[in-house]
Amino acid sequence: METNKQNIANIMKKVILWVLFAIFQTIGAYAVPKRIIVLSPAGSEILCALGAYNQIVARTDYCDFPEELKKVQSVGGFDGKTLSLEKILACKPDFVYGSKGMHDYLVTPLKKVGIPVYLSDANSIDAVIKEIKYIGTYTGHSKEAVQIENDIIKTIDSVQKRSASSKKVKVYYEVWNSPFMSAGKTSFISEMIHIAGGENIFASLNEEYPMVSEEAIIVRQPDVILIPDMENETLASIEKRNGWQTIPAVRNKKIYFIDSNICSRPGPRITQAIVIIAKQLHPEINYDDLLVQEDKK
Repeated sequence: METNKQNIANIMKKVILWVLFAIFQTIGAYAVPKRIIVLSPAGSEILCALGAYNQIVARTDYCDFPEELKKVQSVGGFDGKTLSLEKILACKPDFVYGSKGMHDYLVTPLKKVGIPVYLSDANSIDAVIKEIKYIGTYTGHSKEAVQIENDIIKTIDSVQKRSASSKKVKVYYEVWNSPFMSAGKTSFISEMIHIAGGENIFASLNEEYPMVSEEAIIVRQPDVILIPDMENETLASIEKRNGWQTIPAVRNKKIYFIDSNICSRPGPRITQAIVIIAKQLHPEINYDDLLVQEDKK
């Protein structure tokens, strides 16, 4: 009987060793990174919120928040056409943090020279929280990650409680207008709209960011239209769109231009984005105390 127990213990040790070996093969022999290159705007916000600013040696032109991050050297633009692999390697990074779909092409050349890479693929609030916790642990800021998680959960709970008794407002979120693109049900933007007390008019579409027709927007009759401020649109230009005069949001002038950096980045400011959206959907509810808390972060 004792021999069997010893055999089982030996087998378990081997299993643990193989698991550890697989992990080290994936991310390399672990050491807290001290020379991070961040290619994702959301990723840069996560690192800074965690307190890892001093570990960042380079960024992209679009990694612009917080303001102090602009002092860090840039390796180029956000996508492959404007990014320089040579500049990245010249910075001698020990960790590169990018975005899935945008920076996949960098994984192989970087891993060939032993540089660990993490590509963000956060398309839900839960995924954002998990990423924050993973990056927090990996960069030596696990306690800060737990605090950020608690703050996100607390703010979401507060917003939901305040809007629970209010009628759901039909929302059209315009990601882009040429062609028209909105947020589908698998996007974190759709989730934020729901938490804020809204009903995304394209929540029935499976794609994260589907292309939609003007006819589909008009027939769904949104009560509120949310447009990122990076678009060159005005209230007047929206009102002049063909057939849009029949949309309740247009008739009632409930078209709001929101901060695209805050509302389109799946990072620690998602709670601020939720509060901003909630204030537009339910102006009768006071959320000011939550915004004050967010501004202090």
